[in-house]
Amino acid sequence: MHDTIPIAEVMLEDVVTASPDATATEAATLLCDEGVSSVVVVRDGEPVGIVTEGDFVAHLCDRTDLGGLELREIMSTPLTTIEAVASIVDAVELCRTTDVEHLPVVSNDEDATELVGIVTTIELSYYVPQLVRRATDTREQPPRRRVRTDTLYERDDWTFEYRGADETTVSVGDVARFSKPISEAEVEAFAEVTGDTNRVHLDAAYAAETRFGERIVHGVLATGLISAALARLPGLTIYLSQESSFRAPLSLGEDATAVCEIVEDLGRAKYRIETTVTDGDGTVVLEGSAVVLVDDLPPMAAREDDATPAQ
Repeated sequence: MHDTIPIAEVMLEDVVTASPDATATEAATLLCDEGVSSVVVVRDGEPVGIVTEGDFVAHLCDRTDLGGLELREIMSTPLTTIEAVASIVDAVELCRTTDVEHLPVVSNDEDATELVGIVTTIELSYYVPQLVRRATDTREQPPRRRVRTDTLYERDDWTFEYRGADETTVSVGDVARFSKPISEAEVEAFAEVTGDTNRVHLDAAYAAETRFGERIVHGVLATGLISAALARLPGLTIYLSQESSFRAPLSLGEDATAVCEIVEDLGRAKYRIETTVTDGDGTVVLEGSAVVLVDDLPPMAAREDDATPAQ
């Protein structure tokens, strides 16, 4: 649900600053003494540049007189900033598109831009590790194929597809999708079974007063769709680990889709899988990665699968 978390809630408020006429030596001393990785350059209270540890390394390769230079000569400018009201997902996207790791946070008014904090990819990785490291994947999807499954039953309002190159085994590049609506009754049943009776999931009047404005599906229930997709891979899929990062709320009654892509063969029948859940509009609800072990189906299940028409 990171689309609803503003930068102001995660930023560091104690920003180390220096003036443009401070020397590189003074800035380096600040980095060391304060235990930070950047110094924001400020003129008349307004941020105008930044000097990072990486900048020092780069300039040391080219200059022998670095220590005496003023920061105005070596700072990175124009400065990429983000407003305090922006979400952490906005911050991650800005880091990606501008290739920066430090974002000074500002509060804009009609007269001036005020520096109110700073956020780095380190802080962002605590909340959205997959967003920070994930790159856009433009590979062409392999053709759809039939699969054998290890599920006991299916329902008419559930859909599943698997794209891969082989009939019987998983391999890197294969993609599974599982979709189903999540009803009010299912959310209430999940709350009863798990004991998670947070009112934001169950009480419409209460939820209307929260940042979400309505009841939302439990995050762990949404994660369960990933398990549903994995259960339909060829073979018997056994969860070893799951890392999830929640990016947006999922409303009750929405069709939710889990997408699982096998991205790495770890050997000995273990695979790393990128996992995503989206709502009916295609908004990413959660994103993460899993490690699974894929065993052969038990002999009885394998025989039943051979006798059952493929999906």
